[in-house]
Amino acid sequence: MSFLARFVIDTYSRLLNLYPRRFKDEFAVEMHTTFRNSVMEAAEEGKFVLLHLCGREFMGMPFNILKEFWHEFQGEEANMQDTSFAPWKPGSWSDSVWAGLPHLLFALSVAVSGVLANTNLGTISGIILAFLLLAGLLATIYYTWKNHWPAWSASWYGYVGLLILLFSILPYQGWVDMAEQIFWSIRFILLLLCLATFLYWLSRRNPIEGLLMAMPVTIIYWFPVMEFVPNTIRFWLFFWLFLLSALIAMSITRINDIRKAVWLVLGVGLLTGLPIAYARTYWNNIPAEHSSPPTIGGMVELFSVPWLASAALVLAPILGWGLWYFGRRYGKAGRISAILMIFGMVLNLIGHFSHWWVFSNQAYLNALQISAVYRPNEASSLSMVYGGLAMILVGAISLAILSWKQSKLLSIPLILAPLALPLVAMFTVYFGNYVLPAGFSFEFARLTDIYRYLILLIGALWLVISGWTVTRLYNQPLHEGTV
Repeated sequence: MSFLARFVIDTYSRLLNLYPRRFKDEFAVEMHTTFRNSVMEAAEEGKFVLLHLCGREFMGMPFNILKEFWHEFQGEEANMQDTSFAPWKPGSWSDSVWAGLPHLLFALSVAVSGVLANTNLGTISGIILAFLLLAGLLATIYYTWKNHWPAWSASWYGYVGLLILLFSILPYQGWVDMAEQIFWSIRFILLLLCLATFLYWLSRRNPIEGLLMAMPVTIIYWFPVMEFVPNTIRFWLFFWLFLLSALIAMSITRINDIRKAVWLVLGVGLLTGLPIAYARTYWNNIPAEHSSPPTIGGMVELFSVPWLASAALVLAPILGWGLWYFGRRYGKAGRISAILMIFGMVLNLIGHFSHWWVFSNQAYLNALQISAVYRPNEASSLSMVYGGLAMILVGAISLAILSWKQSKLLSIPLILAPLALPLVAMFTVYFGNYVLPAGFSFEFARLTDIYRYLILLIGALWLVISGWTVTRLYNQPLHEGTV
């Protein structure tokens, strides 16, 4: 078999993973066998026949995938075997190590950079480590693609987002001309890579993998807090941040239970954020003219805002998947209610982001030339915010009514959890800038201390309620073979 034929068959096999799980479990093997036989026959007739076969099959595949998702949505209420989950099974130790390895590599690179920071080898070692990390990431992506994306690979794909973020801010940071030219030459590749990573995340619809991919989100939110921390202390904090993230990723993969993994991810913010906030408050090198006396309240705010915002973004896809699985238990009405809530959260979050964009410096937001496609204004942003809230309320109330007899205790949190999620996810913007939050008549940043702390306390209570809601939505076990 030629290399082209093997490549086509492997690609088709991996694309089959994008079909709905129930359809894939029933027809994927048969479709793969049929396609493989067709490719082998076409390859014997020549490359042009093979390319014609590929064009015919791959061009129609996106429409077929969307059609099957639509059929799944339109289908009658499924039986327990289809909508419930099989018992959670622990992941292997080898999978756990692979899941934590990218975090460990970053921790090692930080440690080496810290030791050599004041030597002539500091810059050279940093460049070598960066290339090694990039090479390791690319090699892992190729390996996991060849092996049908095992669950532990989600940890590695999460760091793809960090690389995209790094390159996207090059023009905004005013780096050297060469760096900017490199960025502009590969920006379309970065956009495609970002889209591929996002589609991978959504197509898997696995909450454990979702948490593993979201771990870098809980990391990058602490970077701005360490801006004025002395270098020596900062290196140790970075090392602790990545090391603890590695241990959490390994634990998540090992226990393979979303009901426990959610609390591990929420708890990691406590163990990493508190030392960072303490160092930023009491061991900082802020210029005297901009500094203020350190207080416990200031430290609490430095910790709470990024912790709550990152946790909300991490919970968002996990909550969305949980709502979908929960809604399917109540037939078509339940599915429609879940979809309204999911789309409402997305629309609301986009509205909040757009509202901030209108009143912010657009240099950073235009780094990827997004404004060429989308230019928000205040009216459209507020419409999205209120439209999203309306969709969430309608869907949540409908789903609460449907589930009232079976889950009375879950009905109220089912409304609260998605309703406030987009607002909490924007806390770093609304507390860090003098920007009027969408739908409010006052600015969070200008409130007195007592009111800001009250909002953060409500946010912490919301986070606990949301974590509990997610564990209840996944109260039924998940399909076997998640890891």
